[in-house]
Amino acid sequence: MFLRFVSRLFCRTRHTDDGPIDTLGRPVVVVANHRSFFDVPVGFALLEGLGLRARILVRAKYFDIPLVGRFLRSAGCISAGSGWRETINTAVDTLAAGRPVAVMLEGRIVPPEKRDGSGLGKVRRGFLEIARQADAVVLPVGVVGSDDVWPSGSRFPRIRWRGRPLVQIHVGEVICIDDLTNREALAAVRSAVAAHISRLS
Repeated sequence: MFLRFVSRLFCRTRHTDDGPIDTLGRPVVVVANHRSFFDVPVGFALLEGLGLRARILVRAKYFDIPLVGRFLRSAGCISAGSGWRETINTAVDTLAAGRPVAVMLEGRIVPPEKRDGSGLGKVRRGFLEIARQADAVVLPVGVVGSDDVWPSGSRFPRIRWRGRPLVQIHVGEVICIDDLTNREALAAVRSAVAAHISRLS
């Protein structure tokens, strides 16, 4: 409820999808692009609404910020980037327990000047190791507009009493990576997220 309130306070949101999510009865790793720290609250609100109460991987340095770290821990976020093996194990255990895990495809916030023509920055393959170890499928998600709420490099989000920015989110169909090489799987997920971003833009 708190996250939904925060989302509504700072922005308007619009969610579209490719239809009902079919997880094939398997654990789910949600993978999205990353443009703003505001991706975390809007992502939480969306996933909760879809019945996917995911634990989101967040860079370890944010856990050291007093109020932010407290919020991230209370929300069940997983510290990433400091002790990668521990991060992987925690994510796999979470999936084994029946709870989804959400990962940012680029592994960091990507400012506009660092994005290519597809709207993405350099992607990372850590989510593949998590998905393979947990025998999970990958759910690609595209997010547009979150950096209008909380721009890259800003310490705080913007509050606009009029004309709140629109954050758009598109959820695709799950991708099964079982028969794909890491290169093929990374390309497939990247292509799907880029297609969602293009669709929203």
